[in-house]
Amino acid sequence: MNPNNILVVAHPDHPNYFEIIKHYKVRTIDEAINSFETYDLVIDLSPLRTQKKFLFLKELSRTTKAQIISDLTLCWGEWILKYSPQVKAAVSTLFFSPNNAIEFSLRDKSDLIGRKTITDFSEIIGSKPIEHKNLALSFHYPRTIAMIVNEAFFALGDKLATATDIDLAMKNGVNYPLGPFEWGEKIGLHNIAQLLEELSTITRDERYKLATELKLQAFKNF
Repeated sequence: MNPNNILVVAHPDHPNYFEIIKHYKVRTIDEAINSFETYDLVIDLSPLRTQKKFLFLKELSRTTKAQIISDLTLCWGEWILKYSPQVKAAVSTLFFSPNNAIEFSLRDKSDLIGRKTITDFSEIIGSKPIEHKNLALSFHYPRTIAMIVNEAFFALGDKLATATDIDLAMKNGVNYPLGPFEWGEKIGLHNIAQLLEELSTITRDERYKLATELKLQAFKNF
């Protein structure tokens, strides 16, 4: 597929933004739906939750006439794929990964072109693609990391230890590449809080309950 006719929807705070703009035409959410340019493919990396993502994808498909690969990190991926037939694959790129890995899932597992497109995109931005065979509620890595960071904020809120001590304990005791607070800063606490709120809304599961301290810090600028 000609990279010159691929549009990437991303904002400057995306972790791979500066690599992406070297190789692709990049637009923000508003620019993408108001440009009315046609493309072979749109790679949507917008940080939207399920309902807003669904509406954006619908409008994006109408204006660009393109098939879409969409970042569903903050979404109920299974629902989006069911009701957004224009989406040929899902990716998860919003959460910083120390291993420079991104997860993806194809609507059609035999879609060799889609798999190659994602592989090529991953290589261009310096990431390793990992296929997610059974996309249901969410991707593995962001869901797991969000819960780890959230638990660290519960401990901080209960004054069990300082953020520095918790980070040191997890790096030295569990051999994490980063402490949960360091991880949270690199990913963006707002993204973590958004994912946990989405998971909690969908499942009503107590394990996704947002720590008060995380909520206070994540939304302090909003």
